[in-house]
Amino acid sequence: MSRPQTCRIGMHANLWTPRWTREAAERILPEAAEHGLQVIEISVADPDAVDAEHSRALFDTYGLEPTASICLPDGFSPVTNPDAATGLLMRALDTAHRLGSKVLTGVFYTAINTHSGACPTAEEYDRAIAALRPVAERARALGMMLGLEPCNRYENHLINTAAQGVEFLERLSGSHPEAADFADCGLFLHLDTFHMNIEERGVGAGFRKAGAWCTYVHLSESDRGLPGSGNVDWTDAFRAMAENGFAGYLVGEIFAPETPTYAAQLSTFHDAVPSRFDVLTKGVPYLKALARQHGLL
Repeated sequence: MSRPQTCRIGMHANLWTPRWTREAAERILPEAAEHGLQVIEISVADPDAVDAEHSRALFDTYGLEPTASICLPDGFSPVTNPDAATGLLMRALDTAHRLGSKVLTGVFYTAINTHSGACPTAEEYDRAIAALRPVAERARALGMMLGLEPCNRYENHLINTAAQGVEFLERLSGSHPEAADFADCGLFLHLDTFHMNIEERGVGAGFRKAGAWCTYVHLSESDRGLPGSGNVDWTDAFRAMAENGFAGYLVGEIFAPETPTYAAQLSTFHDAVPSRFDVLTKGVPYLKALARQHGLL
């Protein structure tokens, strides 16, 4: 199957560092370019700590594209603290825009690693939608797109599956009935193969449920280790993306020993990969080969 080369392959900066600083940008971007990456995803969970102008100049220098993501911390859930959530997301959007990112994506419908211990309620969804509507409007005004990432049941109880994500986005996009399609609403679904391996009846099935909504993917093995070494059915995942006509970002999210501060947040208490170099020299070529095989690169 042949298709236009509209996909871009990249890596989350957490492969190298837990915090995006000037020093990190100067160290990471040349190495990323050397290994043939096109995109680096940056966390803007602390928007004021990111020197957006400095980083944007380096992205231009090395011919890389930034994307921006955020996972809301405890105390910033739009369900229980909507004003704080909206305020932080507005600041994150501004930083992402100054970085030159076309997107802000992540877990912002709740605070990460929080759940009620019960099934989600209509009231919880209503509160989240109300808090996020102005953020979606702001993203649209900036010419950016806002992406939503479902996470597994152990990290939240509101949105675990592709189907739940699509339903939420359809509601969030409801303020633009004139929009021709989801892209006109400035929204997209961001799927993660690690979470899908837990929640979906097959990773490929999750992509098929998402359809054209999905334009951003975290490529992560079942143990967050080296792609191809675990239980994710990568062939079916890429086949399903190809069937959907996927065009967007294919971003590895892999945690190396260099980033131990993620252990508590993600319950990764052993090294899933020996080093980032294994990811760059083995994992990235493996994912690129699959993407090319299925006409995505």
